[in-house]
Amino acid sequence: MSNNEGIIMLSALLEVILVDESIKLRALDELRRASRGNDYLMADPDLTTLSANGASVTVVGLDAEAIHRAIEGYAVDQKNGEAREIRDLSGVYVIRTPALRFPNGLSYWIEEAQDGVYRVSLYSWSVYGSRDYGVNRSHLETLADQLVQ
Repeated sequence: MSNNEGIIMLSALLEVILVDESIKLRALDELRRASRGNDYLMADPDLTTLSANGASVTVVGLDAEAIHRAIEGYAVDQKNGEAREIRDLSGVYVIRTPALRFPNGLSYWIEEAQDGVYRVSLYSWSVYGSRDYGVNRSHLETLADQLVQ
């Protein structure tokens, strides 16, 4: 067996062991922040009572469908994630870390603020571990930058 085959087999085994069943789509107002500090939330204060790390992303020039596609482009095409549940104005993806295949959740909620302007709230969290080493913040900041371009 080559090293690459061994790594592929180990990655597949870790995906089976490190389950991601807790990654589900929730309403933004039902969201509970992780007490371990291994999550990151970007949402405006009028949308949630939770303490957020940053504001919702203001998107101009994209409709809700285009926002869904942009988020899918990041989560699936760039990060090899998989869609868990997608609805009209919200969704959740599972994005696993490259080496050890730890599952992270990436949720989003789209709200039309005014004609042609949307607010997108983003939440990323780690299922395992007490720290995320900036992974969730990086996911959201990169995605936010891509949505406003």
